[in-house]
Amino acid sequence: MFKKLLLALFAFTLSQTLNAAELKVAVVQLQKLISESAQVQKAQADMKKDFQPRETKLVNEQKDLQKLEERLEKDFAVMSDAEKQKAQKEFMDRRNELKRDMDQMNQDLTIRRNQEMGKFQKSVNEAINAVAKEQNIDLVLVEGIAYAKESLDITTQVEDKLKSAPAAAPAPAPAKK
Repeated sequence: MFKKLLLALFAFTLSQTLNAAELKVAVVQLQKLISESAQVQKAQADMKKDFQPRETKLVNEQKDLQKLEERLEKDFAVMSDAEKQKAQKEFMDRRNELKRDMDQMNQDLTIRRNQEMGKFQKSVNEAINAVAKEQNIDLVLVEGIAYAKESLDITTQVEDKLKSAPAAAPAPAPAKK
């Protein structure tokens, strides 16, 4: 009898402890926010607008270089040794310059993309914190979630917070060569 009473008391104490320690948990689908966010889409459009002239210039230079190579191959047999050397040097110099310019543009694009994603991540964190405080959520999980009930998903509320947040200042335009 004493064992049953002790067991019942232990079970009651354990259930009260678990109830008191209940956490309100929510999840956010970061990939959904990235793919559907107006801020990310605007940043991508701005980056495309900013980098398009450089990309067009590089594509045109690449086409010109290809034409030069074709002309060299065609005329190589009838050129003098001095003309061959001069044409090969011009081709190599232009090819190296094109490669440097492409590498520089890719580096600038990567830096800009990282800046934009950093600003977006900051906005997402602020929105998650605001929603968590409003809904009295104890724990918000963002990545690495194998499964979560739909009722735990606050991605839509975070999206709404992002939409209502003031727009961040645009990133500086990349240096042009």
